This record gives sequence, C-alpha cells and structure tokens, in this order.
Amino acid sequence: MENKTLFGELPLGWKHVALSDVTTFISRGRQPKYIASVEGIPVINQKMIRNLTIDYRYVKYNDAKKNINKSVFIKIGDTLVNSTGVGTVGRSAYISIDPMRPTFVDSHVTIVRPDTAIVDPKFMSVVLSSDVYSNYMGSTLAQGSTGQVELSRQKLSKMCIPFPPLNTQHLIGTIFDLIDQKIKLNHQINKNLQKLKDDIWISQRVDKKTSLSNLMTIQSGKRPIDRYDNKFRLKELYPIIGANGVMGWTSKALTAGTIITTGRVGTHGVVNMFDEPVWVSDNSFVISSKYEEVAYEILRCDVKFLTLVHGTTQPLITQKDLKQYVVSIPSNNQLKKVNEHLKVYKNLINVNNKQNKFLTALRNLLLPKLLSGEIDLSDVKEVIQGD
Repeated sequence: MENKTLFGELPLGWKHVALSDVTTFISRGRQPKYIASVEGIPVINQKMIRNLTIDYRYVKYNDAKKNINKSVFIKIGDTLVNSTGVGTVGRSAYISIDPMRPTFVDSHVTIVRPDTAIVDPKFMSVVLSSDVYSNYMGSTLAQGSTGQVELSRQKLSKMCIPFPPLNTQHLIGTIFDLIDQKIKLNHQINKNLQKLKDDIWISQRVDKKTSLSNLMTIQSGKRPIDRYDNKFRLKELYPIIGANGVMGWTSKALTAGTIITTGRVGTHGVVNMFDEPVWVSDNSFVISSKYEEVAYEILRCDVKFLTLVHGTTQPLITQKDLKQYVVSIPSNNQLKKVNEHLKVYKNLINVNNKQNKFLTALRNLLLPKLLSGEIDLSDVKEVIQGD
C-alpha cells in the first residue's frame, strides 16, 4: 500500500490498509418488520447514530417472530456507519458497552467489526468517525441520485485507513476514549437537565386555556437557494434543518436568534431549538416566541402532533391547525417567571454543549497530528500514565 493517507504521510513503520484486511465482518443490517410494542427486538436506525454514540430515544422495535441473522446484532467494539441518505452517510458510532437487550441494525446502517487480534477497536472507530473520513465516505464513496445516496459495503471494505503498530493504536484509542467519555457524560447530563425542565413545566400546568398562536409565531420554512451534501465544500455553510434534524448545508441562513423547529411534512413530533443561524427547510415549521423556553416545553410535552396529521401518502400538518391547537398555561403573571426558571436549566445545557463543541474541535485537530507523527506519542503516554 502507498504511504499516503487522507491524513497525509504516515510515520515510519506504519501501514495503509484496507478495512477488509483488519475486520472480521462488514455488512449492512437487515430490513425489520416494525411493531408498535416495546416487547419487540430493538433496532438501530440511522436517525439514532449521532454525536458518535447511539441515541435510544429514536429506537424502533422489530417483530420477534421475524427471524434475523445473528451476525447483524451489535457487539462491543463494533463501529456502526450510516450508509443511506444525504447528510447522514458517513456518520458513525462506537459500541462501547453491551445493550441491555439483543439489538440489531437496519439495512441503512453498516456494521464494521474489527479483528481485535490486530486492530484496536476504539482506534479504528476514531479514524472512521473523524471529519476527514466521514466527509470522504459521504462525498466521495457514496453514490446515487440527489437526496438518496448510498455507501456500498464493497466501497467501504476497500477504503484504506492508517495502521500503526498495535501498542500505538491502543494509546491513541485511550486518548480519544477519554475525550469521548467526557462528551458522552455531558450529553447524559443534558438529558437529565432536560428532564428536569420537562418536569418543571408539567408542574406549572393550570386550567387556563389558550391557542398556540397566542404564545408563538408559527411559519413554514423555505426551500434553500443552494444545497451541499457535506459541510466541507465551502468555508462557511449553515445547516439545513429538516423534520429529523440536519439534512444538508447551504451558503445562507434563514434565521437568526433563537428559533424552534418541528416537522410539517413527513416526520412529526421531533422538536429542536437552535440558538445559531440555520436554514429551516420547507418541510418544517419555524417557531419563535418571547417565552421561548415555555414554547419549547409546550411543543415537547403538550402537543399531540399525530392528532393534527392530514393525509397518508404525504402526511402533513397545516399552519392553521397548529396555530389553533389549545394548551394549558400558567397565568400571565407566572408565565414570565416560569420562562426565566426554565432558562436557568437551558443555560446549563448550553455550557455543556459549548464544551462538547470545543472537545469535538479538539478531537478533529488532534487526530491528524497524532496520525502524522507531529505529536510525540511518548510524551502523551507519560501524561496518561502519570509517569
């Protein structure tokens, strides 16, 4: 293999190997037969793979009567790679602990299972989850029509990664495990803080009724002027927000300040808040309010979106129906106080999010330097081991 990788020249003694040479299994998952009951078998879908981990809020369940090949059930050490869809291909997550129940991946996710005799699983996952490789998988390896691209198992198997000696892999894996554990801890803390926010809001409900239009401004998003499949094509791009989250990037922002989004067409009930400039697509609502934290909690906890859906082929919610939706709120005197109380928890969440952005940037800056030999790993080893 040549001595040059996506990270540049390799240090002396390192190799450049295809994934197929250092793995025991690379395969897409299986098409599930979904059921509504949580008694089914948990299935990991591409929506769940975010922030380098698995978000089980979006888990679905397979009919236990449908036989699924055991090879596509996840194991510790697996790296899961999103393999379908613009803006999601190349996103990955590392399985560091066993799930509480046997869990498999659907056909839009690829399992990359390392040969642990020759490769450190965490090291391999760190390389695959880097911006350099996720961008390469999404923009170069993935193929297909606009809006529906696929990353094939064959192309992923042939993709080459840097391959240092095993002891070096262990050291790099340890470094990034420390960073990733802190990121994961911050995400868990934020989930707990959000649960506290939800509980605070629910405790404030009273018998006063009002429609959403009296509390917030509700508009539809717009189709972006231009669109890029990944955020590295131009120096400054803004995320395009769809019903499920980020669905691409564009050169202009539609909003400034704090806004809330939720799905208008297709997916419903996913509520997000953004404090930075974004472009909200035409399949979502753009919502703003002077009581932004209250508005966010109402949309999360009180609105039954499925009762508002029209149609089956292209299910949608109209502005009119959402604006007329009636909810319970505190008195006018209490509304501002509740909003300020909720904002205290939101500020704590923002602190953790800001730290995670820093740690993610550090992660992306550090990896190329470690893989090029620019950072002396012997010094890093002394710091970790406390020598």
